[in-house]
Amino acid sequence: MKRIVVASLDLAGSRERPTGACLLRGSRAKTALLYADEAVLDFVRAGRPDLVTIDAPLNLPPGRRAIADHNGEHFRPCDLEMRKWGIPFFPITLGPMRELTTRGILLRGRIMRDGFPVREMYPGGAQDLWRLPRARRDPAGLRRGLVRLGLRGLLGSASDHELDAATGALVGRLFLEGRAWAWGDYATGAILMPLPSRPGWEARRPGFRRPAPSSSDR
Repeated sequence: MKRIVVASLDLAGSRERPTGACLLRGSRAKTALLYADEAVLDFVRAGRPDLVTIDAPLNLPPGRRAIADHNGEHFRPCDLEMRKWGIPFFPITLGPMRELTTRGILLRGRIMRDGFPVREMYPGGAQDLWRLPRARRDPAGLRRGLVRLGLRGLLGSASDHELDAATGALVGRLFLEGRAWAWGDYATGAILMPLPSRPGWEARRPGFRRPAPSSSDR
C-alpha cells in the first residue's frame, strides 16, 4: 500500500522570519526551517506530496476583494466555527495577519499550479482539540504528545515552527484517511481539524456529529 505523503508549512508572514516545514511520509516526519518562497516551493516539489497543509489564511472573508479592503466581514465561516468551539485565534484582517494572508494566498496559488492540492490548517486549534500544549508554551511537551500520536523522526531540537508544521502534517494525513474534517467551506475558507478527543467537547458544540470520511473538492 502506498504511504500517504503530506507536506506542511507553518508559514511566516515575513520572508525574513523562519517558516517551519514538515514532510510526513507515513508516520515518519522530517522537518526544516525555510525562508524564501522558492525554498518553500522547492521543499514541496521535492516531496511530491498527496496534500499540502498551510498554517495561514488562504481565503479572504466574504465581501472582501483584497486584504486592504475595509468593506465586508472580518471573519470567515471557518473562523466563526473556531469561535463556537472556544479556540482562540487572530482575525485575519488585523495587523501582521494581513501580511501572512497575502503570502499564504500567493503560495497556495503557486503550489496548486504545480499540481498539489492545498488545505488550510491551524496547529494551535488541533493541539487544543488533542489536549496538547501549544508549541510556544511547551515545545518539549508538544513533541512528546505528537510522538504519542504516532509521529516518528521528530528531533529533540525541533523548533516551535517545525513542531507546528508537524502538527499540520499529521492533521493532513488524518484528513486523507477520513479521520479529520474541514471546518467552514471550500468557497470561503475551510480549516482542517482533527476529531476532538477532550471529553465533553461535543456538548459544547450544538449539533456536533462525527463526520463521515471527508472527500476532496478537487
